[in-house]
Amino acid sequence: MPDLLGSAVYWLETSRSDPRPTMRGHHEADVVVVGGGYTGLWSAYHLLDADPSLRIVILEGETIGFGASGRNGGFAMTLLDMSLALLRRNHGDDAARAAHRAVAESVDEMGRTIEREGIDCEWRHGGLMVVATNRAQLERVELDLRTAEELGLDGFRRLDRTEARAEVDSPTYLGALREEHCGVLHPAKLARGLATVVEGRGATIFEQSPITDITESGARLRVETSAGSVTADQVVLATNAWAAHQPWVGRQVVPLYTYIALTEPLTDDQWRSVGWESHCGVEDKRNYVHYYRRTVDGRILWGGSDGIVHYGGRISPRHDRSAPPSPVFARRSAARFPSSTRCVSPTTGEGPWPSPPTSCRPSPRCWTVGCTPVWATTDTAWHRATRVARSCATRCSAKPPSSPSCASSTGRSPRSRPSPSSGWVRS
Repeated sequence: MPDLLGSAVYWLETSRSDPRPTMRGHHEADVVVVGGGYTGLWSAYHLLDADPSLRIVILEGETIGFGASGRNGGFAMTLLDMSLALLRRNHGDDAARAAHRAVAESVDEMGRTIEREGIDCEWRHGGLMVVATNRAQLERVELDLRTAEELGLDGFRRLDRTEARAEVDSPTYLGALREEHCGVLHPAKLARGLATVVEGRGATIFEQSPITDITESGARLRVETSAGSVTADQVVLATNAWAAHQPWVGRQVVPLYTYIALTEPLTDDQWRSVGWESHCGVEDKRNYVHYYRRTVDGRILWGGSDGIVHYGGRISPRHDRSAPPSPVFARRSAARFPSSTRCVSPTTGEGPWPSPPTSCRPSPRCWTVGCTPVWATTDTAWHRATRVARSCATRCSAKPPSSPSCASSTGRSPRSRPSPSSGWVRS
């Protein structure tokens, strides 16, 4: 299989759009949307659908789709941050049934909107195959299938080993769950196409306009940038992982990095060896899932593995590239499709996405000295990044940062520690 290339480069470079102006001077609006990713753009789209007369201003600190919205795996699926069985156990039958049906309808509605608005984002509604590669994963697949049947949910189907390999021919598959409510797409083209649609409906988009403050202005709100401001009745904060650097919600968000990469286009012989004719997305049933999919131009995208949170919750372009996941993708490729040549790759981040602090485990050592869990990193050194699966970051409230028993067992103090309550920070 050919070498992998950085996916963020691929997505963003293959979806170029003309730059939009920076906001300068003062503006008036009914609604200001802060953030030009999926959350902000879909919010603007549906607000204008409900009331076309609304004056909407969208402020994006970089360019449309710059964050995780423009460089993710490109799956539109019913994922709710937990399995269907766990959703049922945690929230009960009625809530689990209603939640799944709502997200399944959202996938279908996304496809209808893309078609209706003429957004060219390589949308393929091919479904999802959740595969099992060992007995424990097979038990989880079976549990989700039983849960779907007992809840009366449509769109699920059991695949045995032979049926799974007929979809995608990997000798590692023991069985699979097939779900129809899933599509794959070009994420940056969706974001930028949606931006064009909302502009056509009357919204105004400013790029390279990171906000510096939000203040009350009488009964309204005033949003400040370095070169201008806008006053509005409502503000929608749609900053995704960048919310970690905003004073009101910073403690509720951890910027979590995951990594993906794409192969060069496969040859016809390589595709025949893989036996993957459909555009279904694939993921496995491990705790930190591995996922992969075809692209329209004949590549395979690989993603998943552990999430990484960098020191102090920092978001930086230098974190978009990471060497450690490269061997993971190479081993995964060789294991799933051994008839293809070994895959060795650089990898590129999806960009940070928000995770709640409760997804991390605080260091027991730091609990004993009265520290508060904030961001995921090692419990031995604040300045090192690590996998969320291993331990959690702490911010010490009882001892100084240099304390070997608290923030840094190396005895070295970090250079700086940005506080989410210290004000607006532009990364």
